[in-house]
Amino acid sequence: MVKAAPRPSRALSEGRRARTIQLGHGLPTVDKMWEEIQKMTNVLMGRDEIEEEFGILALMEIADAYYARGCEMTMLIQHGEREGTVMKGSDYTRFRTGELRTFTDMAKRAADLGSRRLTMARLLQDQELNGRESV
Repeated sequence: MVKAAPRPSRALSEGRRARTIQLGHGLPTVDKMWEEIQKMTNVLMGRDEIEEEFGILALMEIADAYYARGCEMTMLIQHGEREGTVMKGSDYTRFRTGELRTFTDMAKRAADLGSRRLTMARLLQDQELNGRESV
């Protein structure tokens, strides 16, 4: 189950989090990253439920957060490769070019689908408000 971060009452400019979904952080071991993306994949595939109700925004918000986490993992591995702490051909590099790349592609596509669903919902709402069949 996906846990949402507590919603602070302060405005974003006063320190409110930009995302309400709790994600992993840093660069754990490859096995831990695999477990993390497996959990996120299960949510995207509808196998696990989300804890907080996001309504029509659910898929877009969650997938976008997962995509950002996947990109962060990629960036950290690339930084390690550049610095020489992650060797080319290591488990990290193979994970980055394999499962992690596939996961970020899947999360991006899910975020795009969520965005299209939101657009469609807005069009339908506008049709109802305006009392006509086309917007």
